[in-house]
Amino acid sequence: MSQETAPRNLTARILRLVGYLTDPKSGPGKWWMRFEGASTGVMTRLATSPRYLKFAGRGLQKMFHLHRNVVDLTEEVLHFWRVPTLGDFNEVRAQLRRAEDRLEITTTQLELALQLLEKLQAELARSVRGAA
Repeated sequence: MSQETAPRNLTARILRLVGYLTDPKSGPGKWWMRFEGASTGVMTRLATSPRYLKFAGRGLQKMFHLHRNVVDLTEEVLHFWRVPTLGDFNEVRAQLRRAEDRLEITTTQLELALQLLEKLQAELARSVRGAA
């Protein structure tokens, strides 16, 4: 009477369902294996077809142009309403990073100058004591 208990975890139940649906021994799994084999052949032919690749390339190019136009229009609307855009934040972030880098360089140079000044003061104090 060993009865398997259903897992209470939602992820485990979903994974168990996926396992059943793709198991080559189950009814849906047999259908899935046939579908996967057929679709793999079709995708192989499409991936090597110059006509399909040219079509897909034009579609991607148009999609990227459309995306760029939507971003530009969105930025124009936000600038009209005087709302900062992501590009504005990135520009300010880059300027701040450059300013931090310059400040770090200046701080390092100042520390080196102070060390040299201390050395000069120590040498001057020794030479004054040695002359006296």
